[in-house]
Formats: sequence, C-alpha cells, structure tokens
Amino acid sequence: MPPRKKTDPTNVSTVPSRPVGRPSKYTPEVADAICEEMIAGRDLLDICKDEHMPSRSSVYRWMTAHPEFEAQCARAREGMADVELHALKKLANDCTEANVNSTRVKLNHFQWRLMKIAPRTYGEKVQTALTGADGGPIRIAAMTIDARQLEPDARDALKQALFAAKRLATGD
Repeated sequence: MPPRKKTDPTNVSTVPSRPVGRPSKYTPEVADAICEEMIAGRDLLDICKDEHMPSRSSVYRWMTAHPEFEAQCARAREGMADVELHALKKLANDCTEANVNSTRVKLNHFQWRLMKIAPRTYGEKVQTALTGADGGPIRIAAMTIDARQLEPDARDALKQALFAAKRLATGD
C-alpha cells in the first residue's frame, strides 16, 4: 500500500461550501397561498395535507428562516379567527331546544379555540395590579448592615445566607 500524501494546511481551498440538504421550496407565492387559505378559515394542518402544499414541518422551518412569513402567518391567523367567530355566531343562532347541549359543547370549543388563535383580539383580558397595604403604593425599605459590628458567628450566618441567596438567583 503506498504511503498517504500529507496535505499542506496552507493550501486550503477558497471555494465556498454549498449548503447541505435539499434546497428550500419557499417562495413568496407559496407563502401567500398558505396565508390566503388560513384567512379563508383553514387550519395549517389541513392546508399542509394538500398535495401541492409543503409539509407542516417545512412551513415551521420557513417561519423561523423568514420572519416576514411568520408575521404574515400571524396576521392570517387573525383572519382565520374572524371566520371562526362567524361560525360561532351561526352555531349560536341555529341552537334549538333539541340540540342545546351539543351546541353548548361546540360553542365552548369554538370560544376556547378563538381565544387561542387570536388571543390579543379574543383572549381574556387579564389585568394585574400590585399594591401595598390598604391599596396604597408598595413601600420598599433598604437596610444597611455593618458586618464589622457583628459577632463572628452572626457574620458567618450572614455570609452563608448571602451565598444561598446568590445560588437561588443564579440557579446554581
């Protein structure tokens, strides 16, 4: 067997490396078609089952690689929520004594789904307010400890407490 030739590390090729894997089939036209389907009320799962559409995993990769596509999908989801709201209204209007229980289940589902699809528009509005005693402002008191005036045992206890607090804050 002939000896292997040693490669010269200074003789490195300057040819740019090609990307690994299959090239992306992302185009603005495909992105628009997906979003149009969503605005018409179709779920991404159903859209991606179509033969001429990309897989769901491809669409999620595109959202990561193309922030403008992710924003476009978010706006399309808002449009899809309007279709869901229309279906919710129709379902409520078609409710009768005979189907009241099944309609209630469907209404609850659509309402929950609407809140998840478009939480800014249809989600529950939660407002949190922090107040101090009797609804007043929160008071913060600062305390200064001169460790030089503490007994050695108290100084060690303070040191251990500070180290424990630091570990909790940093997650160590």
